[in-house]
Amino acid sequence: MRSAVRSSLSAVVLGAAALIAGCTTAPETKVDVTWVSPQLAQTPLTKLLIITVANSEFVQVAFQDQMAAQLKSRGVNAVASHRYFGHYTEAEKARFKQSIDESDADFVMLARVTNSAEASSQDRGTLIGPAGVPFAGATGVQGAYGLYVFPASYGGRPDGSMRTVTAETSIFALKGDKLIWSARTRTTNANATTGEHFAPQFIEVILDAMKKDKVL
Repeated sequence: MRSAVRSSLSAVVLGAAALIAGCTTAPETKVDVTWVSPQLAQTPLTKLLIITVANSEFVQVAFQDQMAAQLKSRGVNAVASHRYFGHYTEAEKARFKQSIDESDADFVMLARVTNSAEASSQDRGTLIGPAGVPFAGATGVQGAYGLYVFPASYGGRPDGSMRTVTAETSIFALKGDKLIWSARTRTTNANATTGEHFAPQFIEVILDAMKKDKVL
């Protein structure tokens, strides 16, 4: 009986440790695809207005301010619009147009979330380890029960969910109203952090893609 209690207590402690480790997993952003206009003008991005569309205003604030700062450090006259959009309505459309008209910008960078998907996971674990040998605590039926109740105790992934966010970042030339560049990105484990702390990694991916496509 004492052995079973000790086994359960160990499972709780180890399970908590694994859960904490799982929560600290960093999000990861990768470029799915980019497109650049064959008629890309060789003129520099003289004045670039940054506008965003997403559910979270905090994410939009972080992206606009940090992207503007990074582009300025690279010689681009980038301006954060500080206009945030979350819904596709006629009123928002009018406000969107007004933001551009009042900016006196030559180019617009539009960053928007296009899809957000959340997948849940439930891992009840196994008695046999990766090398085909039973885990130490699984040799008795009480230990085996403890593993099923506290699956994180043997290194399995704790129950939870992972959010994947797809976004597009595009640049338009206002003269002629033409799309000149666009990139689609995918971020996994997006729910592991906030916009402010995640923005630097996301922005770095976008800037690298712009550089490769000779937009910067």
